[in-house]
Amino acid sequence: MRSKLALAALALLMATSAQAADQILTLEDGRQVILRDDFTWQYLAPANEPEETVRETSTTPDAIPPVAATIPVIATAPTAPSKGMPAKPMSSGVKVVPGQDKDVMQLSDSGADILLGHASYEGGELVIFTAITNQGRESIIEIDLSVRVMDENGQILADETVPVWRSIKRMADTYLRPDSSKPGLVIRIPVEQREVYQLKVEVEALSTR
Repeated sequence: MRSKLALAALALLMATSAQAADQILTLEDGRQVILRDDFTWQYLAPANEPEETVRETSTTPDAIPPVAATIPVIATAPTAPSKGMPAKPMSSGVKVVPGQDKDVMQLSDSGADILLGHASYEGGELVIFTAITNQGRESIIEIDLSVRVMDENGQILADETVPVWRSIKRMADTYLRPDSSKPGLVIRIPVEQREVYQLKVEVEALSTR
């Protein structure tokens, strides 16, 4: 009876020891895993290789490569430069070529800016369009210009006084008021046809109210 009890106790002790020892399992791909009694595990490496170590991949924000910010570039179209006006004519005169899309000159007197635009030759006349801007404090009533036309060598072909602005007396609506611009009268001077002219222009009279 005592012998049977001793054998039973020895068997129980062996079973408990077996459960407490590490266990080795073989996976389907042939690798072996050690199961420890503290509920951890690791791969069992072959004798000629070190044990496989699993490294944790960091997922912190510092490990994420920065994304370069793309700043949109807005292309702007280039702005055309403003076309400069020729100054008041010198004593030698300003060169004028009829048919060119080019303003002749600009005069200034008593707050009035008088633009002589492009010139043409039509029906035996030198034709020049005008525009008037009033930058003064009073309304403009009349403007007369003294116009001398010469050939390329300086020979005088015509010398006249021409009106470029006329208002109707006592009709304020026809006055050129301050800070306003309007087309002026067209200059028409009978003259022989030339490919190139020289022009001398001055303000002869300017009336305001």
